[in-house]
Order: sequence, then C-alpha cells, then structure tokens
Amino acid sequence: MAKIGLIFNGVWSHYALATAPKYRDLYQLLYVHDLDAAAVRDLDALAIPFQSNQAVLTEKKALIYDFLRAGKKVFLEGDSSTAWLDAQWEDRPVNNYWWVTDPTKPPVSDTNYDHPVYQGLTPRQACWHTHGVYTRVPASAEIIQTNAEGDIITWQTHEHGGTLLATTLDPIVEHGVQQITHLDNYMDRLTEWLCGVRPEPTRLTIDAAAYGPGALV
Repeated sequence: MAKIGLIFNGVWSHYALATAPKYRDLYQLLYVHDLDAAAVRDLDALAIPFQSNQAVLTEKKALIYDFLRAGKKVFLEGDSSTAWLDAQWEDRPVNNYWWVTDPTKPPVSDTNYDHPVYQGLTPRQACWHTHGVYTRVPASAEIIQTNAEGDIITWQTHEHGGTLLATTLDPIVEHGVQQITHLDNYMDRLTEWLCGVRPEPTRLTIDAAAYGPGALV
C-alpha cells in the first residue's frame, strides 16, 4: 500500500517516477485539484515536486498544515510561494555544467550529512543543480544545505507538528526525466525518510504498460 502521496498536476516526470516499478508501491499520485482530507488520511507523507501548481497549493494550504499537525512529513522541492509557505524562494540561474567546468565547486558548498536523507551521500549525489535559493526561512528552521554565498538551499522545520523539509533541489523531476544517472542514491534515502521503507537497490526503470491509451482508466 502506498505511503507517500505525490502531488501531481500532469507533469510527466512526476508520473514517470510514481509509476516506475521501483517506486510505485510506495508513491500514490494525487491530482492537485482533487486533493482533500480523505485522499491523504492514510498516508505517512506528502511530496510536492518542482513544477507544481502553486496557486492550487495555496487553495489547499489548510490541508497541508493539517497533515503536518497530525505529525506527518511533507517534502517540498524546487520553487515555492509565500502565499502558502512561510519562506521566501527566489529564482537563480541553473548551472547544469559545473561538474565539467569545475567539479570541485558544486552549487552547494555545505551539507549537513547527519540528516537521514543525506547520510552516506557524496557531494555529487547530494547536489546536481539548484533551482533558486531561500532568502528567508522560519526562525525555527534547521539549515541543511547552503551555497558558497551562504544562501539557503535546503531546510526543515518541526514547528507545525510534523516535519517539513524544503529544498531547491529537484530530485523527483530529474529522476523521472532520467538524465542524471545517480539519483537513485538521493531518492532512495528520501523515500525511506518519508515512509520508513527503503526501495530495492536497483536503478529506476520505466514500465511501458503505464503509458499509452491502455494505461488510461
């Protein structure tokens, strides 16, 4: 039975990850417009990926914070909106070429590897590129990752009862796209942190039966 609700608004990379044989027993796609209390009641965690519909998430703000107040976990990646999140995200240029031009200087310069998601990761596995920075986070936030300028990349807070982990990394989208080949390392740890189950130690693959007219029900 799926334990993680992956909030979905039609982005194909979100769909690719949630329907991949490796992850499909743990992730359940939740169409953002249909999100309600009944849909999340039996879940351990919610994952809000990069390229989500921030306007609709704002409409669903109370549901997200009620979920946290129940002692559960929410993972947020990529961009965000102050209309529902008490933090300020700002866009920055994405550096997709740093490991070629200067592999000793990743976009993240400092990581707390004691955090369960980052334990055992190499610097390359802990950062491929970032989508902006957080220039303001809640006073209670624990900072997990920063860049060389001291801007915040990843942070978490427990102030709402559960745990909210926010990052400008985009592991769900990039793993679904399959252009970065080492993201099983990050996603497997993230999945285990969210629901307590570590996926099988295999590479992500795509199930062709999940695509095309025959997959629509």
